Amino acid sequence: MNSEREDEIIALRKQKKLDRQAESDARKVKEAQELKSHIANMARIAKKVARIASGKNTVVEEPVVEEPVVKKVIEEPVAKLTPEPKKKAAVKKPTVKAKGKPKGRPKGKTNKK
Repeated sequence: MNSEREDEIIALRKQKKLDRQAESDARKVKEAQELKSHIANMARIAKKVARIASGKNTVVEEPVVEEPVVKKVIEEPVAKLTPEPKKKAAVKKPTVKAKGKPKGRPKGKTNKK
């Protein structure tokens, strides 16, 4: 039984080694792609800088022309306003002062289980 456990451990170690190697290869490929992209961007930027330095800026910014906004005014027919009847003032009732909650143990009740 002990030799079976050792065989499993050896197999796991080999698998871990293969996994680490695969991760390393994937990381190298990703770094190579990022480097290639970075070099392409730097070349593009260098080309723009050279074009600007030479004074042959082919990109001409045109001023934005704003068109005047025409607002349409729609007139709605005005209905005759009838005066609203005046409301009578509500009669206030005297407020009754509410009693507070009684403090302490309630009288007359017993705890039943």
